[in-house]
Amino acid sequence: MLAALHHRGPDSAGRSCSDFATVGLRRLAILDLETGDQPLASEDGSVECFLNGEIYNHLALRAELEARGHRFATTSDTEVLPHLYEEHGEEMFSRLNGMFCVVVVDHPARRVLLARDPIGVKQLYYAETPDGVVFASEMKGVLVSGLIEPELDRGRVLPFLTLFYSPSPRTLVKGVRKLPPGTVLAIDERGPREPRAYWSPRLLSRNGASPRSADGLAEEVLDRLRSAVSLQVHADVPVGISLSGGLDSSAVTALVRECTSEPISAFTIRWDPSRDEEVQASALVCRHLGLRHVVLEPPAHELSEEILLLAWLSDEPIADPATYSQFVVAREAARHVKVLLTGAGGDELFGGYASYFLGARQWIYSRLPAFLRPAAHLFPQASRLDLHELDALAKHRRTPLPWHALSMSNLSPADHEMLRSTLPESEDPYEGLRAAFDRVRDEDPLNQQMTADLLSYLPEQILPMVDRATMAASIEGRVPFLDLQFVDFVLGLPGRAKVGLPAASKRLLRRSLRDRLPLSVLRRPKFGFPSPLTEWLRSRPLLYRRVLLDRPDSLARRLFPIRWLETLLQRRDPPFRTLCTLNSLLILEIWNWLFLETRSYGRPEGTLEDHLRISFAP
Repeated sequence: MLAALHHRGPDSAGRSCSDFATVGLRRLAILDLETGDQPLASEDGSVECFLNGEIYNHLALRAELEARGHRFATTSDTEVLPHLYEEHGEEMFSRLNGMFCVVVVDHPARRVLLARDPIGVKQLYYAETPDGVVFASEMKGVLVSGLIEPELDRGRVLPFLTLFYSPSPRTLVKGVRKLPPGTVLAIDERGPREPRAYWSPRLLSRNGASPRSADGLAEEVLDRLRSAVSLQVHADVPVGISLSGGLDSSAVTALVRECTSEPISAFTIRWDPSRDEEVQASALVCRHLGLRHVVLEPPAHELSEEILLLAWLSDEPIADPATYSQFVVAREAARHVKVLLTGAGGDELFGGYASYFLGARQWIYSRLPAFLRPAAHLFPQASRLDLHELDALAKHRRTPLPWHALSMSNLSPADHEMLRSTLPESEDPYEGLRAAFDRVRDEDPLNQQMTADLLSYLPEQILPMVDRATMAASIEGRVPFLDLQFVDFVLGLPGRAKVGLPAASKRLLRRSLRDRLPLSVLRRPKFGFPSPLTEWLRSRPLLYRRVLLDRPDSLARRLFPIRWLETLLQRRDPPFRTLCTLNSLLILEIWNWLFLETRSYGRPEGTLEDHLRISFAP
């Protein structure tokens, strides 16, 4: 299991062995390089702790614990954990601000505690078996243990194709579960208890509306975000920034410059020289701030040689097309730094997605006579509305959930219904999204959407993608926007205070940075993280056919109607949604072959053609 996760911690390995539990960790050394190897224990050794991630408020906690008589032997953030457990028991986790999976081994009580950070930056997988409970930071760590018989959970295939991921707590492998964010799982000789939540978001409905002026609110956002960046830039190794040229990563870059005198490099990826907006915007930010700017230009042929690696590092799997770009940035940045700050989380907190803005479409729909609304999709001014969207708009006054679910789906409604009948055991893809909306039902519609994404889409897709991509390159990705205190503050603000018109989304964040960034960057519309994957795949229909259809024993042929697969493959210029579906099918196919059929959990060598014994030649 440790060997399968070597990429997550190439610097050292540590173990705790007893007659009731054996725990191991691969360490990526970021703080206290000399004496910070894990596990770290209490003074008498009765409590041992492991930490995957970082505890950003460890210095304040250390001072508090020292005042109560605890003695420390290292400067590692991990060492606060056993002492904090001695003081507070399971309640210790509510005092942590960081990104983490923590394992506490309590020898006198003969039990183990597993805990995951509130926002879900780090992940933890576990399975209950006849031989005990097995857990790891990645799916491959659980599977390689040999304690479970890996079998595809067919009920999770439709949710995966719909959303790019399998919603918590279940996965695509029967019996393997994900520990939800903000929960703690206690395991003793009777087995695991149900995960217990130790955190819930402090929402506007609990905090009350903010009486502050727009300028006062913007200044407070800036101060609080600066504090978060100041905590996360601290490390005993070089730190860099993943800079896409967008508002969120530019905000982190600007504040890093104010928080440290250490030399900082920003890394931007260039895939297509003819579409250089991201590189130009990033270069402008770096010139403005006086930072070193490194433009990464991976060879164009590289992706074709690494599609196998992409499926392996997706792990659970996750089929986000941006995963490969995230990995390439991390891999190239690892030549210079060991910690990489990112702008993840800004969209969910400040309203960066187009799905949050229904104003224009609602305006059209609300002005149509009732008898014309069913045919609204025929009118030129409403030509972008289809019947499913119209139905969602009709329900929007009660809840934005139907509209939001449509915006999250990567399948057309027709494909969704067909696959549901093909896979009758399919579970509801939107169960987790419904639960998230239920938690925020008392909020305004904008806050409902943003907070639901923070509770579902962010920890299910975006954060695992960042974690897998960075750790596969043996580098730590940090997310200052998801500092716990900052998140709690922003969640307590009205939706309209945070966002504006679609052309000026993230109004509050832009206002807070108006003296920190060039005007052209502040006004720049949102672009997704640049990725060559969809365009690369668009030009290679033969790859799909060889992998999905030409192999008689392919998973795709066993699960899906051949006619549907042929329809997807026959489109000469497939739309983006179809490309996303094909990418999800490809990742699922390769992942299933690696993890479930051949049970190859180590980093793959060679090409996809070599492994599958096929040729992509015409």
